[in-house]
Amino acid sequence: MSGGGGGNHKSSVLGAPDRLNAGRFWRNRIAFPGTLAFLALAFLIPPGLAQTPAPTVSRVLIATIPGDGDTYGAGDTIEAFVQFSAAVTVTGTPQLALTIGSATRQANFRGVSGVSVSFSYTVQATDADSDGISIGANALTLNGGTIRSGSTNAVLGLGTHALADQTSHKVNGAATVPTVTSVTVSSSPASGDTYGAGETIEVQVGFQIPVTVTGTPQVALTIGTATRQAGYASGSGTRTLTFRYTVQPADSDSDGLSVAASALALNSGTIQSGAGTNATLALGTRAITNAANHKVDGTIAVPAVNAVTVSSSPVSGSTYGAGELITVQIGFRIPVAVTGTPQVALTIGTVTRQAAYASGSGTAALTFAYTVQTTDSDSDGLSVGASALTLNGGTIQSLTGTAATLGLGSFALANAASHQVDGSSATAPTVSAVTISSSPASAMTYGAGETIAVQVGFQIPVTVTGTPQLALTIGTSTGQADYASGTGTSTLTFQYTVLATDADSDGLSVAASALALNGGTIQSAAMTNAALGLGTHALANQANHKVN
Repeated sequence: MSGGGGGNHKSSVLGAPDRLNAGRFWRNRIAFPGTLAFLALAFLIPPGLAQTPAPTVSRVLIATIPGDGDTYGAGDTIEAFVQFSAAVTVTGTPQLALTIGSATRQANFRGVSGVSVSFSYTVQATDADSDGISIGANALTLNGGTIRSGSTNAVLGLGTHALADQTSHKVNGAATVPTVTSVTVSSSPASGDTYGAGETIEVQVGFQIPVTVTGTPQVALTIGTATRQAGYASGSGTRTLTFRYTVQPADSDSDGLSVAASALALNSGTIQSGAGTNATLALGTRAITNAANHKVDGTIAVPAVNAVTVSSSPVSGSTYGAGELITVQIGFRIPVAVTGTPQVALTIGTVTRQAAYASGSGTAALTFAYTVQTTDSDSDGLSVGASALTLNGGTIQSLTGTAATLGLGSFALANAASHQVDGSSATAPTVSAVTISSSPASAMTYGAGETIAVQVGFQIPVTVTGTPQLALTIGTSTGQADYASGTGTSTLTFQYTVLATDADSDGLSVAASALALNGGTIQSAAMTNAALGLGTHALANQANHKVN
């Protein structure tokens, strides 16, 4: 077997005269005027104009490891690297021919990093090579692409770096049977080591080669004396399948759930290799007995608060101004579902302000939001009392319908120093981003009738009245994009419909002074007018947004 060992490849280039023989050179300069002129030119040519030596192959190696010992099965990826004597760039899709048995399979260009170019090939069911794949001296082809260093094309021949039969890289696409290589409980209880009702237990089963799944195979979980089925959730086409089960109120296992060797079942589905070979379902020594960190107590079904944080930050320093949004997150031990609009009371100075529920239903973290008013003031930081969370006519329940405990207990917040409030210093909304959010229907150019959408972001939420406009520079003309949506948020959308006369071959622009009220208003929630200048967020010619 020949390996991919390195060799010495030198490029012959004409050098300057031997400086040790300079005397002889000058003595003979009359007799050899042509040589003298040539060498003089060689000295005078700037180094940057000299031809870059052509990169040559310095190493070839197969970087992947077969999924089953020394043999690749159907669906496995073979990745090979060709390394050059100098860093290269690649265009198009060069190919590297792999000899698999008596067949030639093309590994396509995958990526380049410095001197290394990688190629990959996915094993098919019909592929077979009992003594190992090989890579011939002429295996590397451009396939319409390029491999270069600067403007100099690389030499493609692999020479002595070609690989003969690689016995540790055999192929049997038809006969590789997927077998289980690992079983893990990949989830964690929301609190401590015990799952409560409504929590999800996730088990991952690993195979030595990629597998394809149809239907809903199952993994049987032994929870106490009962068997619960974790249904297939994801992973088809990979080596790892995920199964999930939601804990019920009756479930209980004080020493940890188990996964028996016979736990994996097809449930009328299939688990197969890419070649259609059925997987071996037995878990063998990968079975799990009494996983101590994965106990179960379905009677622990009451969601309780386990974290309170102020998740927003003041726009400037540590103090919120009028119009800024304060957000508070309440974390629960298990996921909760929300109906209506529960509230969290914020103590701002001597006043209580209600932050309304904003998002998070179905997760273990709920977000509440409040917009600072001009009269709000708290110089030592807002507080969140232990009884701050109230339902306000709504509900907060576990996913199985058990009402949450609302007390914040030791997670209450007192005088959060980095969250002070001074509503008298009204925060003026200023532009923080400008983006073209639409895309041309074809390539990079909008045609007549297409809509160009531009989004202008502010650092705080704004309220809009009327129809403000954003001027788009299209060629030598200006098109007014009208306000379309976004009031009450920090992102406003403006839209413009392309006319038949519009044309801009290098891409539309948005000037720093493009945003105008057009008789309307853009203000913070505290009625502070926005600063309209786009500043550094203005857009110069956008090459991906031409107009014709």
